[in-house]
Amino acid sequence: MAARFSSGSALFHLGFWSVVFLLNVGPAWYRYSSPREVVEVVGTITLLQAMVALIALRYLVPRWLDRGQVKTFSLLLIAVLVLAAELNILLSYFYLEPAYPDTYATMYQAISDLTLIERLGFSWIIRYIVLSKLPVLFFPAAVLLAVSYYRRQQNVLALREQQRAAELEALKNQLNPHFVFNTLNNIYALAIKHSDQTPEAVAKLAGILDYVLYQCNSPDVSLHKEIQMIEDYIDLERLRFGDRISVTFEHHVDEGVRIAPLLFLTLLENAFKHSAGQELNQASVDLSLEADRHRVVFEVSNSKPDQSSDNNDARPGIGLANLNRQLDLLYPAKHELVVNESDRRYQARLELVPTAA
Repeated sequence: MAARFSSGSALFHLGFWSVVFLLNVGPAWYRYSSPREVVEVVGTITLLQAMVALIALRYLVPRWLDRGQVKTFSLLLIAVLVLAAELNILLSYFYLEPAYPDTYATMYQAISDLTLIERLGFSWIIRYIVLSKLPVLFFPAAVLLAVSYYRRQQNVLALREQQRAAELEALKNQLNPHFVFNTLNNIYALAIKHSDQTPEAVAKLAGILDYVLYQCNSPDVSLHKEIQMIEDYIDLERLRFGDRISVTFEHHVDEGVRIAPLLFLTLLENAFKHSAGQELNQASVDLSLEADRHRVVFEVSNSKPDQSSDNNDARPGIGLANLNRQLDLLYPAKHELVVNESDRRYQARLELVPTAA
């Protein structure tokens, strides 16, 4: 992998600087007297451009720009550009102009009488030339900076996606054992009473576990599968509480609607836990699900026990916190979870934009 990356990077830079060289030659290539002159004159400016790009990418960006020191980065970059422009003047003065006098005679008539000190910047003409060279020296570095920024942003996005997937997996690993623990408690309560409904409860649990462990590995699932899981869960709770609880579940769902799996499970668990799980008398849980290709609305309403029968178990658990975090990761700016509580009822409404089929 490293060898392929190095080879690809080398080819990219070779191609890039070849293009820069040709751009520097430009349409006035005919003014040069020989191929050697082209290589030396244009190669000089190209090497100076490469020097600016190298210093900017290898030193200025990681040491100052990446640390948020934009002003320092800008000042140092300008200093490097001025240095490169001055080096260009020195190389021209001491080598290129004497070596190719015919080419430079016409180009430098206006400054032929200036001394080297004046040509290095102590003349308004040369200051203009220096400043005019700065964009030429900087443009390859600017292109490479843009490419480097794009690549780093892609790496950041890939890293964030990996972190997001890992966090979602961790949240599911917290949620699933929590759900299994509650359901096993339900079956244990039936077994204690030697209920004939225990085998049916085990079969329902097996169906739910099959869904949770094997059918929820994809990013989204059919909403009809979620409905089947909800109905199995309701059946388990009815087996546990019998006549003590009244449950209604109305759903109207269009075909092809898909959502992230197990989002409703937390609200479902809390509804039973904080109604029949704490009420000695009659409890109720009312569920509704409306869904089309534009929105999904899941509502849960459950009765609350008398204050005298309330206990510390009624406080919010890890499930609701996990649900909020999963919604933030899976449906950013595309969901709304509203919870209302009165003296006698607890209501939750989750609305989200479904996954495109």
